[in-house]
Amino acid sequence: MEDKLFSLWPVNILQRVYSNHAQDKNNLLKFIKDYKRENPLGRSGSENSNLYESKYDLIKYIENNETLKKLVMFIGQGFKDVAYHTNIEAWEAKNIKPSNISTHVKAMWFIDYKESGFVFPHVHSGCSWSMVYYLSTSKEKEGDPFAGTHFFSPFNKADSDDPGNSYSHESSRNITPSEGEALFFPSSIIHSTYPNSNRSNKIIFSANCSFSIE
Repeated sequence: MEDKLFSLWPVNILQRVYSNHAQDKNNLLKFIKDYKRENPLGRSGSENSNLYESKYDLIKYIENNETLKKLVMFIGQGFKDVAYHTNIEAWEAKNIKPSNISTHVKAMWFIDYKESGFVFPHVHSGCSWSMVYYLSTSKEKEGDPFAGTHFFSPFNKADSDDPGNSYSHESSRNITPSEGEALFFPSSIIHSTYPNSNRSNKIIFSANCSFSIE
């Protein structure tokens, strides 16, 4: 019998470039500007500080906005790919065919971080995967290690320097995508952002996704 490796309880985070970013950025910024004008108060969340957050209803705008629709298609494909890679062993064990899995982008919103704006540690409920797409980032401090999304390990941190469990030596990690890149991650993993240390705003889109068997 050949060896078989079980990758149980994996925490996979997919970083992917949106190929239409350069051509679609200005149209997406215009959509955000128009949305904020029509909804000046935005959403009030206890996890937010010094930022504007839209309601979680952006999916309803895609039929009248081709640029937003293309972004949602990119987001949906990213969710499909990371879910397949993460669940392949579990789906095989349950005789689930990937072709029978349907993707549902349940909620989508944007956040406009002002100077010093940030989001406290939190998780997303009612879904299995979440994502963040960096639409506009500051050029003031390129390479700022605190400009990205901060993820907290769901495992206990290793209590030794044994290289055999090097994967668990980190209690958290900050991943900083470039403008035009997205991160796809499990909704249950605790994440946050550091305060925006730039005078210019940082703007991101986020979405939640669930899956069903057809």
